[in-house]
Amino acid sequence: MNITELADAYQKLIRAAEGITDSTPVTGTERADVDWRLAHITLSDRILASAARDILGGAEGVVVDNLPAMDAQAIAGFIASTTHLQRIDTMRRNAAELMDLLEQIPDAAGGTVVDLRIHDRDGRHVSDSQMAWSDLVGLRSAQNIPGHTDSLAELAKRV
Repeated sequence: MNITELADAYQKLIRAAEGITDSTPVTGTERADVDWRLAHITLSDRILASAARDILGGAEGVVVDNLPAMDAQAIAGFIASTTHLQRIDTMRRNAAELMDLLEQIPDAAGGTVVDLRIHDRDGRHVSDSQMAWSDLVGLRSAQNIPGHTDSLAELAKRV
């Protein structure tokens, strides 16, 4: 699979996250949101990497359930056990692992239909749907990661 757009999106995300330092003038609520976003993305990449492994292995009925990336306890535990810089580093490594797996997926397997189980930020189930794997990766490249990047970049500008 071509991951050029996704790699670019992650580079911008990481730069925006690195632009937020201890001296960035943010409120406690804004800092908590930054922490949540970094934890959420990190946990999301683990879910997507697992699905990518399933697709590489030829599994049928691949499910992408984002609940672990929306679970308040998992996110709080990750935040409590890491610093801002450690969260960025873990996010960078998870993104690299995901992209390595995606590069191994043949273009033909990009059409693999995956089942999506979507939960909101409070962990409530909001929808079930299906989507081609390549469309899901495209959505992450074009909307999901850039949306988080935009939020972080706005805060990083305050320095």
